[in-house]
Amino acid sequence: MSNAFVAIPVGNRSNAEAVRVPKTAELVARQIRNAIIRGELVDGDTLPAESHLIAEFEVSRPTIREAVRILESEGLVTVARGARGGARVSSPNYEMVARAAGITLQSQGVTIGDLYEMRTLIEPPAARLVAERNSEKAVPILRAMIEDELKNIKDRFGITPKIAEFHRVMIELAGNRTLIMFSNALAGLVDEHLSLAQRRNTIDPEFSMRQLRYGLKSHSKLADLIEAKDGPGAEAHWKEHMIAAGKVWMEKVGPNSMVDLID
Repeated sequence: MSNAFVAIPVGNRSNAEAVRVPKTAELVARQIRNAIIRGELVDGDTLPAESHLIAEFEVSRPTIREAVRILESEGLVTVARGARGGARVSSPNYEMVARAAGITLQSQGVTIGDLYEMRTLIEPPAARLVAERNSEKAVPILRAMIEDELKNIKDRFGITPKIAEFHRVMIELAGNRTLIMFSNALAGLVDEHLSLAQRRNTIDPEFSMRQLRYGLKSHSKLADLIEAKDGPGAEAHWKEHMIAAGKVWMEKVGPNSMVDLID
C-alpha cells in the first residue's frame, strides 16, 4: 500500500481534508510493536523468520523488511546481519527515552540552567509525595544512602554520582511512574552536569568540604521530614535545598552552558 491520501468531508465544508493512510509496512510494524508492549514478545525473543511473517501478514518481503527497519529505528528490535542474523526484541526501557531526550535537548540548544530549573520544579513535589505516601519504605533507604555519602565525602569525584543517585532514588520512591520515566530520561544529563561541575571546581578544598557537609546535612533533614510524614515541610525544605544547591552547581559550570550528552 502506497502513501495514499483519501478525502473525507467534514460537516458542510466544501473542501475535504486529506488524511494519510498508513503504509502497509507501518501497519505491520504497529502490530509487532503492540505485541512487544503487551509482553507477548519479550526482551531477547527472536522475531519469526521473514517467510513466516510474509505468510502471516500476507505482504511482500520488502514490506516486512521495511517494517523491521521501522522497529529498529525505534529501538524495539536489534538486527544482526549475515547467515545467522535476525531481529531480536529489545523491550522498551528508560535508556531509549534518555537517549532520545539527550539528542532532542542538545539539538535545541538547551542550557544547564534550563535543566536545573526543571529539576527544581519537579523534585520538591516529589519529596512531598514520598513523605505522604511512602514514608516507611523510603526512610531506611534514604538513610542508608546518606550514610554511604558520608563515608565517601572525601572522595571528590566518587561522591558526585552518589549525590545524583540520592536525587534519583528519592523521585522513584514518590511512586509516580510518569515522573520516574522523566527523571530517568534526564538522569544522564544531570549526571554529566554534576561531573562537569566537579571537574571544574577550583574552590578552596576546605570551603568546598563545608558546602558538601551542609548539603548532606540537608539530605538528613529531608529524611527526618519524610519520617515525620510532613509532606508540606518536605516539599518546602527540598525547594530551599534545590535553590541553594543550584547556586553552587551553576557557579561551577554556568547556567548558559549547553547540555552536552552525545558521544
